[in-house]
Amino acid sequence: MTDHHSEIPPLRPPHLMPPLTHQTSLENTWRAMMGELGFAVPQLWMLFIDGDRPLHVLQVKDVPLCPERSEIESVATMLDHIVDDSHSCAFLFARPGGPSRTPGDLAWARGLTEVVDGRWPVHLANDVELRVAAPDDLAAAG
Repeated sequence: MTDHHSEIPPLRPPHLMPPLTHQTSLENTWRAMMGELGFAVPQLWMLFIDGDRPLHVLQVKDVPLCPERSEIESVATMLDHIVDDSHSCAFLFARPGGPSRTPGDLAWARGLTEVVDGRWPVHLANDVELRVAAPDDLAAAG
């Protein structure tokens, strides 16, 4: 878990960010891309990765606080055309508010975990913290 007082790594274009070798390096990349915690609207971040190198980030603002199945399926359909043996995608769901897990947080975490191939854990952020969606979160969503 990272709080808003942690040092923010320098922001660089995704392809110039350090390689992603483990969960902590991914968390550091999210911190650099997000900057200070605090969100006006719920948003979904998708980080496209080539091997271990961040390649491109897509930020979608004003997503629903709790996803419909069709929204998760749309993300899965898009990834079918992008993700392969050497290209992956990492997800971050961010929303305004405090650190308590919400039903929407859990729904996004579970839905996005179903979409990815397991290489990268889904991250959740709010105005107070950034953290990985842990197995307990995913079980609570089920």
